Amino acid sequence: MSASTYFVSEAAVRNLKQRAERRVSGVRSAHMSEVVAAALGFRTHAALRAALGGRATAEASKPSNARAIQRLRQFGYNAPDDLHLLPELDRSYSPFKTYPLRKQRGVRWNAWRNLMVAAINAGLEQRLFGLSPGEDWWPGADPANGGGVRGLYRFTFDGLPATAAVAAISGDELAIHVLLDPRNEQVEADFNDGLDDGSACAHGWLERRLGAWIQDGGEEFSCKRDVQARVAAVVIEPHGYADQGSFIL
Repeated sequence: MSASTYFVSEAAVRNLKQRAERRVSGVRSAHMSEVVAAALGFRTHAALRAALGGRATAEASKPSNARAIQRLRQFGYNAPDDLHLLPELDRSYSPFKTYPLRKQRGVRWNAWRNLMVAAINAGLEQRLFGLSPGEDWWPGADPANGGGVRGLYRFTFDGLPATAAVAAISGDELAIHVLLDPRNEQVEADFNDGLDDGSACAHGWLERRLGAWIQDGGEEFSCKRDVQARVAAVVIEPHGYADQGSFIL
């Protein structure tokens, strides 16, 4: 996937619409639904709904304020050229600055990415969590009260055993930690794992509020030298989310 790949859920579309409504007044709700759909690269809101029909997420274009402004003007609204309804998600965001998404992807980044994608895919397949806010289904999860306890699960990566921990954090994100090839069957993934515990460990965040993607710039990764190339070479694709997107703090 590329940095331009983007997926939205129904909940993410609602959240984007609410953001847009806070930035402009006097726009009918039905018109704003069409504006958000246009910003995401769809001709109509009905086309967006059809793309989402029966699916957890749909692939879309990243939000474009230029497309949103054009659609507002088609409805007769006097939208200025500099109207900023939606975050365009072409960069990462912190309270004091923005910075571009990473473009260089070496062996280390690919190894981290592959472990994260494998762990998220496994969690989705095991129905432990979903790609929309509040879809936390592991035993002990409690989205209404601070997220509850973390979830633990196991999967296989390129023939090697792996274990993962998932925790709900603020902003409807999931924090995910992966431990590859733990030293014995009793070792579970832990956010304090190191190479004394297994062959590789990776940590990252899954965004769900404004779309579904692994956040760029939040990666933590350690790997034994003799397995790093093997981990990086695995071919694996995300199931309904992007493998890189904005880091939002």
